[in-house]
This record gives sequence, C-alpha cells and structure tokens, in this order.
Amino acid sequence: MLWISLLAAFCHQACGQTPPPAPRPTTHLVSCIDVKNFGAETLRIGDLNGDGAPDLLFIQSIRDTREITCLTAASIMGDVYWQTGSPDANNGRIYSDLPVQVYDWDADGWNDVLYVRQAKYAAPPFQGGARERADRYEGDATLLVLDGRNGQEKCSLKLPAPADDCFLLADLEGRGRREDLVVKDRYWNVWGVSHAGKELWHWSGSTGHFPSVADVDGDGKDEVFVGFALLDDNGKELFSKDAQGAHQDACYLLRPSDGRWRLLFGNGGIHCLNADGTPLWHHPLGEAQHVIAGRYRADSEIQLAVVDRTPVTTHRRDHNAWANLHMYDLNGKEIWRRQQEPGAWAIAIVTANWMGGGQPQSVFAYGQGEGRPAAMYDGEGRVIDSFPLVFKPQVAEKDRAGDVYGFAADVWGDSRDEVILFHAHGACIYANARLCPIPTLYNETLYPGM
Repeated sequence: MLWISLLAAFCHQACGQTPPPAPRPTTHLVSCIDVKNFGAETLRIGDLNGDGAPDLLFIQSIRDTREITCLTAASIMGDVYWQTGSPDANNGRIYSDLPVQVYDWDADGWNDVLYVRQAKYAAPPFQGGARERADRYEGDATLLVLDGRNGQEKCSLKLPAPADDCFLLADLEGRGRREDLVVKDRYWNVWGVSHAGKELWHWSGSTGHFPSVADVDGDGKDEVFVGFALLDDNGKELFSKDAQGAHQDACYLLRPSDGRWRLLFGNGGIHCLNADGTPLWHHPLGEAQHVIAGRYRADSEIQLAVVDRTPVTTHRRDHNAWANLHMYDLNGKEIWRRQQEPGAWAIAIVTANWMGGGQPQSVFAYGQGEGRPAAMYDGEGRVIDSFPLVFKPQVAEKDRAGDVYGFAADVWGDSRDEVILFHAHGACIYANARLCPIPTLYNETLYPGM
C-alpha cells in the first residue's frame, strides 16, 4: 500500500541511511578580539572580575628594557574592564618573558595582578636590538599588587634589583600555600623572596629561561629547579651540572605513579635526571627548546614531547626554517618524530586537554612562522586541527608579520581546553566543536542516583 511505502521511506531517512551530510566543523571560533592599540605578545589568564570565569590580561612593554608600560584586563570576548598605563601599538612586541602573574596574593578570595616595576636602566644609551641587562641600574625593582577587579594598587614591596625577567610563586617557608616568590634576572641570578619581601637567599649561575618548583624532598617546602641546578627551599644547591657555556631552554619536574621524581631539561639535547642529579638518559638534539609531559597516548601512563629547533640556524624564521617534534616514553625511547613543513617554525608546545571526555591529551604547537597556523597534534604525531590567527578589524599585512603565541586553557567552560592565540595586533580563541559525550547529559533523568 502507498502509505506503507511512504512510511518505510520516512523511516529509512530517519534512521540515517540517506547520503551523509557535509562533515561538521571540528573547531569553533569563540571570539575574535579587537585589541586596538593594547595588543601584546604577552598574555596572562585568570578570573579578574570575580565572576568565576577566566579573563585575559594583555601586557605591553618597551622592547629594549622590558619595562612594563600598560596592562589591559578584558573578558574572553574582548570587553575591557580596566587599563593602567598608556597603550601603544608599538609596545606590543617582546623577545622574552615578562614579570607578570595573576594570583590571589593576599588570600582574600579575589585574584590580584602582580607585576614588577623595573629598576631604571641607566647610561650609557642603548641603540636597539635585544638587551639582556643594563650596564647600570638606578633605584629598586618593585613588585606591585593590583586589585584584579579594577587595577587599583593594593600594596607593593621592593625586590632585589634588577629582577628584570620573570618571577613565579612558590612555598619556600612551608606555610602550605605558594605565596613566596622566586625572582630572576635574565640569565645570571635567582632570589628567594618571602611574602613579606624579605630576601631569603640568592643564587648565581646559568639560570636558563624559567624555573620549575615542586616539593621534591617531601618536607612541605618547594625546591627550585633552575638552569642546571636543583636548589633546596633555603637556596642550598642540592646538585649542579656544568652549563658548558649553554643555558637551559626548558625544564620540567615530573613525578609519575612510581613516586620517583624525574627532572627534565633541554640545553641542546634533552636530558632526564634523578632527583639527586644522576642522569637517567639523554638525547643529543640540536636545540631542545621545550619539553612537556602528558598522557598523549593510551598505551602508557605518560609521554614526553619535545621541540627541536636545530634546523633554524641562528633563530632564522623564514619560509625555509622548520622544526622537529619528538615524542618519547618515560624511559627515553623515541616513539615518533615529525619534521614540520618548511616555514613551520614552532616556538613552543603545550599540553592541551583538547578532546576531553577522558581521552588522551594533545600537543599544541604554536608560533609556526609568519602566516602559518598553530596546530594540534595527537599522540601519533598527526595534525588533528590547525588554527589561523584571526585579526579584527582588518589589520594591515605589515602588522600581521611576526610570531604568534598561544595558550591552552578551559576558558569556554565545556570541560575541554580552548586555544588562545595572540599577537601584537590580534587575538582570538578557538574551541573544539566535536561532540563531547558526557554521561550526566546524555542519560539525564528526574531521578538522579538511579
């Protein structure tokens, strides 16, 4: 009968046996931020206005001296909350880290913005290029603590001058909260500073870029892994390796389920040490710029990802430059390596919870050269998504040149990390558009607990 035939045809369609629709997108552009004249290559993420959702802090500085000139607090949609200092599109570029963090400094339940007002770079005059430190400083470096809600200064404390590169929070005095400071200059000195501003210790040596902190010896206080040395909470050197004229490009403190700490660092090759400094394994790469750890594959507990920038001679960044990505197991066995395409020059990699739902993590590589998108790699070394930086409004081609930086963080609230790309003249955020099965949503009921 005709109605039976029509019903059968309808059921055939309803059961999904029609030709498949066009594939759904795998990424979603959450926001494209008009950074106007406050765009920057330095960004921090944290809840600034107290609504429980992450916000963005754009940091501008003078390139030659790294003096911070402007802070702009904004939502992930680009709505500006407050701004301190004078925004200038010419101060968005940078070649190093900057001493700024978002943290609840006074433990009052509201995040603060912590940044260092540098000691003054004094004579002789400096003419362009990358300046690692001044020949002479005047005055003191000062940590300023601003209210994250409005940018108003709450307090300040003097720091050991010059302290002009970066700082991180640590628990050096065993109070159960990371409210002390580990402060460093560019490549030579590190200080431990108490919450009250007292200098606890000073260490000089080859510091590398950014230390790592963890309670390695289990005494309730953080140790500091800096350069090629592990420092106790009181600054005592537990071990140190010969820098051999190099500096540390990456370090990572890792404690897997066997309870044994691994200390990873890159200084050309990639090295793995025991907590006492004895070597476990080493791969002699050319320039192991970043090392990260995560569960990128389901076949073992943890893996290590490394960027090797060997082919980029003298940091050349053009259409001929490229980098290698490597993945190792915990024992140093290489799982795979991937040569990027010419022009894909990865600045760094970070771990991303991109797929969610308990699936393995991903490796997010960004800064892949002028005009190149950032990319997300799975545990097999395959590119699963790419992310062009979207500019708003239309930005002149000359202003699109330069490195693209990125973070991975759950700012969208979908239980997965989003990709945040930023540049002196643009910023945007991508989310994973794939379905993320969550049992409490697809098995909803009026009788929870059944």
